[in-house]
Amino acid sequence: MANVDRTGFQPVENNPSEELKFTVDASSSTAMFVGDVVDVNAAGSVRPAAGSAPTQSVGVCIALYDSNGVPVGHPNSTVSTKYLTASVAGQALVALAKPGKRFVAQSQTGKTPAAADVFATTDLTNGSGNTTTAVSGHELKYSTLNTEGQFLILGKVEEPGNSYGVNVDLYVSFNESIFGPNGKSTGV
Repeated sequence: MANVDRTGFQPVENNPSEELKFTVDASSSTAMFVGDVVDVNAAGSVRPAAGSAPTQSVGVCIALYDSNGVPVGHPNSTVSTKYLTASVAGQALVALAKPGKRFVAQSQTGKTPAAADVFATTDLTNGSGNTTTAVSGHELKYSTLNTEGQFLILGKVEEPGNSYGVNVDLYVSFNESIFGPNGKSTGV
């Protein structure tokens, strides 16, 4: 049976002490979805990460809100979609990319990871989110396997229907983030 195509990143464990809400500035020209890896933006805000921009990563978006703190898509929200469209201000609850924190991510569409890829490093491919389902398009970029180091592959998620091959779900940790030894402490 083929693996389920589940793009986007998610924390293995939700821990409120390792989550923070950040502003999403209207200057972000990219729509933001739950499951997107987020980077530092100007004035203390976050934005969806661009591929291969590793040291500015803050973590993974796990919830989105309008500027008043109302969940996007809620009838009382100023944002009618279940994602933040480009150039719309809001707030993102982020699972922080702290050392040792594990996330689940899918391999890049069309690539076939194998067990030999455990402990390899790779970067992000920042595919566009789906505006109908509000699902993130972020995946692990397999064309940079062991040549780029944003993420460290820790292994395959052991669950029925998930096997090495196309669309395998993998455990990863941020190898490079704002919280690591090479992280930057200033905005961009």
